[in-house]
Amino acid sequence: MQKNMRTRTIALFAALSVLAVTGCGKKPAKAPKNAMTAADSAAAASKQPYAMKEGKRLYNHYCGVCHGESGDGAGQYYGLTPTPANFTDKAFMKSLSDEALYKAINEGSASVGKSNMCPPWGNSFNPEEIEFIVGYIKTLQGS
Repeated sequence: MQKNMRTRTIALFAALSVLAVTGCGKKPAKAPKNAMTAADSAAAASKQPYAMKEGKRLYNHYCGVCHGESGDGAGQYYGLTPTPANFTDKAFMKSLSDEALYKAINEGSASVGKSNMCPPWGNSFNPEEIEFIVGYIKTLQGS
């Protein structure tokens, strides 16, 4: 019994030694400098749904009351003059860059030559939250 145990122990150490020796000395393949690792890809994929969910939440709470939950410009405060922007209009949305939307949210719509009815939200949202809202607004076109 003791001899069997000793033989097994020696065999185990021998197997581990062989595995250690064969694995050592090999250099891992270098990934290109700009290559995205699996962890980076997973992090980006997991952040995207959060960004859209958070953008939608913020939009519905702060913007949807005027612009409408669907983005058609017909929110709870109907009859506004001028009417709120219609984010479902593909032609209108094509004319707006992400930077213009960001600026309109951050500094107010008057900063991009539109109505002064939409206030500047830059003191209420951090830059990432504004990017989430811009990303969500871009999904409304054509809906």
